[in-house]
Amino acid sequence: MEDDDDTHEDEGQEYVHQRDWLDDLGAGAVAALGAGAFLLAVVFMGLMNQLGGAVAGKAATASVEDVAFEAPVTEIAVLPSREGAPAWLLHSGSFEAAENTPLMAIVVLDDGKESYAAMRAVSWNTPLTFAIAADFDDSPSRVKQVRRAGREAMALLPFGYGPDFGGDPNVLRRGLSERELQRRLRWHFARAGGEIVGAVDGQTGDIARDIVALRTLGEGLAAEGMLMIDSRNDPQSLISTRMRPMGVPVGRRTTRIARDALPDEAYLALTDAERHAFTWGTAIVLVESGTTSLDILSDWIGTRGNSIAIAPISHVIRRLRRGPQYATN
Repeated sequence: MEDDDDTHEDEGQEYVHQRDWLDDLGAGAVAALGAGAFLLAVVFMGLMNQLGGAVAGKAATASVEDVAFEAPVTEIAVLPSREGAPAWLLHSGSFEAAENTPLMAIVVLDDGKESYAAMRAVSWNTPLTFAIAADFDDSPSRVKQVRRAGREAMALLPFGYGPDFGGDPNVLRRGLSERELQRRLRWHFARAGGEIVGAVDGQTGDIARDIVALRTLGEGLAAEGMLMIDSRNDPQSLISTRMRPMGVPVGRRTTRIARDALPDEAYLALTDAERHAFTWGTAIVLVESGTTSLDILSDWIGTRGNSIAIAPISHVIRRLRRGPQYATN
């Protein structure tokens, strides 16, 4: 029993010593020890989360390892910025006419279907303008051929899909992001080679009524110093309305001649353009490149009078921009 009493006595003394140690440590030190333990627990949990993330990352990589991702589209180099005159003046053809002479621009639209007819017209002794599509193989060389002949060249932009849906992967259409729309516009300009004065909308879709898309395209045209011709294929087109306030020189076509037009239709269109030029001082005629349409145009040029001067498109735009005392188209 004495041994038991001694044991209890020793245990009691040890308990008293423990309580004395804790009492001497103080409440603040005890709280500090508790906080340290909490911090160690947080660090441990963070390490475990990182290890778990690494394992999950490897698992995710393994799950998509065999998936074929589409490579991003290579950016076409943007044409170098131009100092001084904008492109539509810098690359304009030489031309002179009296201030009171009505001017008519004839723009041949070369969409690649009958390019040989357009290139034949390049050698005519008439300052025609040529709008060339960029989506066929030798379009850059055709632009150079036009420029070597001293003629003005333009880009024929696909504002929507033509009858051969999907023929051009860089069609300018609704539903594209601003970045993609800008990329496609730069692609067309880069293919043209940097010696063009502007653009014409080709196969016009509903993008011609999309104010957001037109703002993006207008910004691109203004940045490159290009003029724009509104083909007016869509009677509700907003190209002129939206782009002019952005500083883009815009001209609206007066009439258009289809590549397979009948002679009577073509001559009537040319007569309407002459009447418009006499009334307003300028006219813009779009002629689709084709053997029939250009044969008719050749005959008309050979038999017409000299009261109206055929001028490069940039000179007609200059006349338009001088104000209503000269012309308003």
